[in-house]
Amino acid sequence: MKLVDVHCHLESVHFIHDLDRVIADARDAGIAKLITATITPNQWDRSRKIAGSYPEVEYSMGIHPWYIRESSLDDIPALSHARELGAVAIGEIGIDKKTESGDFDRQLAFFEKQLAVARDIDLPVIIHCRGAFNELVRSLQKIGAPKAGGIIHSFSGSPELAEEIIRFGLSFSMGGTLTYRNSRKRAAVLKKIYPRHFLLETDSPDIPPVQKHGEINYPHYILYNLQAAAEITGDTMEKIAENTTMNAARIFNLNI
Repeated sequence: MKLVDVHCHLESVHFIHDLDRVIADARDAGIAKLITATITPNQWDRSRKIAGSYPEVEYSMGIHPWYIRESSLDDIPALSHARELGAVAIGEIGIDKKTESGDFDRQLAFFEKQLAVARDIDLPVIIHCRGAFNELVRSLQKIGAPKAGGIIHSFSGSPELAEEIIRFGLSFSMGGTLTYRNSRKRAAVLKKIYPRHFLLETDSPDIPPVQKHGEINYPHYILYNLQAAAEITGDTMEKIAENTTMNAARIFNLNI
């Protein structure tokens, strides 16, 4: 059984000094690939070096909406070289109305410029969106999505919204929130997007499964998310692993 964690943050201070063990534990859990998503330009080179050191690791390049204050729009043109630098995606990019890290118009400018770069070089996107799905759809209508597609990570919208976003060629990843037993909406969404548009993530070191509440999240905890997805869909863990790994390989052009 092979798995792909399509969204984690291996450059985190929680991991960087014990990365050999983190990767070994992920490998033991059946994770064939991990995509570490950068959030600021000063992480791009560090994550590229991590990906170059571990065959299981791929990386993406992007500027997260929480960190636009410490970044510049002038950083974005460098993303046009992401493919030649070995990145498999542009991300983590997006918009977030539930954060105080920057005015929304500036967030939107960062997001749309990065989305345009991804479209121009045809790398998939990894999108963060909270409380701004209407604006997300408008940006996708305005700029377009890469032909390669991409994912909305830790998706929290409705089944109807998921259906609308799928029309742009995008898919969805979900992680620890799958283990939260009280979410009927999340279950309804998963049943709508599975099997072709569902991928697994951990967002580690954040958003641990309920079984590890209050602890640092690790990539190998993806097994809790896989089990929860099996319980929700009624499919086997093995079949979900097969489908989500196939989806990840297709979207991010992974050799698994």
